[in-house]
Amino acid sequence: MQKKEGAPLYLQIYKELQKRIENGVYKENELLPSEASLQAEFNVSRITIRRSLQDLELAGFIKVQKGKGAMVLANRKYTDLVGVSSFSQDAMKSGERPSSIILEFEEMKASGIVCDYLQLQEGADIYRLKRLRLKNGRIIGMNEQFISRQTGFELHADVLNEKTSIYALYEEQGLHIERAVESIEAVMPSTALRKELYMNEGEPLFRRERITYDYKNRPLELSINSYKADEYKYIITLKKDEL
Repeated sequence: MQKKEGAPLYLQIYKELQKRIENGVYKENELLPSEASLQAEFNVSRITIRRSLQDLELAGFIKVQKGKGAMVLANRKYTDLVGVSSFSQDAMKSGERPSSIILEFEEMKASGIVCDYLQLQEGADIYRLKRLRLKNGRIIGMNEQFISRQTGFELHADVLNEKTSIYALYEEQGLHIERAVESIEAVMPSTALRKELYMNEGEPLFRRERITYDYKNRPLELSINSYKADEYKYIITLKKDEL
């Protein structure tokens, strides 16, 4: 791998390992080379290698098993996006009117997987926001955000309404978004979620989990989005050199 100036080393290594997995250099259910081997190959610190592996795991390409190493997972059709955009931006680009219905908003303590994804200590202060998502007045999905307060971000109930964009609030407070790691899968909804979305039994959901980072590479939020499969279309733009 030829190192590029400007791009973080862990991100360059992430992309190189991702390419090897997608091209079959590292096959499904095989272990990646050890951390020590990758450290020697790329001539970087162990911390840099671990950060690259952590992001590969968050993106669903590998599973790190303590004492065994990093195993390549089955292809779940995770796709890197060109740019990071919000629900409102995506809807408006397609000529639709986005809106939200706020169901729950609270200040709470982080625990479990939220701590892992947002790199927080157990019991750290976070915000939790749960909203129904609508396009042209039709309910199409559910959004649940777990937002870190370690960055200094402030969110209050009086600024939340049907048009509120959390991404816009990040930018207003100087937390410029740099990148996101996103996973996508088809799932069956829980009984409670099916009722909230007025879905028929047996209808699948399109589930997106996204971890958004700022320009200092700090996790801003974990966003869990569940969309009705027949109401949502995902379009991916590829550059010529990616085809």
